[in-house]
Amino acid sequence: MDTINQMEQLAWEEHQRNPIPAPKCDGCLGRFHGTPPDEDDEDDVEDVGDAFKRCTTCDYTICEDCTHPDMQGVPYFGRPPGTCRCLKSNFGESYCLSSPCYLHGDGSKPYHGDRHPDMAGSGYGEDAFEAKERQCRTCGVIARCLKKEHLKDALPGMN
Repeated sequence: MDTINQMEQLAWEEHQRNPIPAPKCDGCLGRFHGTPPDEDDEDDVEDVGDAFKRCTTCDYTICEDCTHPDMQGVPYFGRPPGTCRCLKSNFGESYCLSSPCYLHGDGSKPYHGDRHPDMAGSGYGEDAFEAKERQCRTCGVIARCLKKEHLKDALPGMN
């Protein structure tokens, strides 16, 4: 397994040195508009449209269909198609700003760091947050963070 991870890391480093526009969606592997179809693939008839979302940190690029909630998948079996490769954010939106969700993480490791979502829309009561404000270890903002016992919830209020 380490060999595969090393090969993936080397390929990623090469891609960062010599970036090229993504020909296919990283989520569903569908061909983007303007990319010629593979001659060997008889099923590759239609494209998935244009690239819809691209992470500037990890370069994960997806089509619009992969952003829909029903395409998020279950991360226990692999990275959900609508989630980029970043551990602490998804397409630049930090996980610390939202309530816990089992989808958060890079696909191989879930995010269990500090969280300081808006209290009103978080799905948690005031007693779920720490009593005093402190600096978030992820983004540095000073806020009332969720207590440790809630950081690994699958969804707000679900352990």
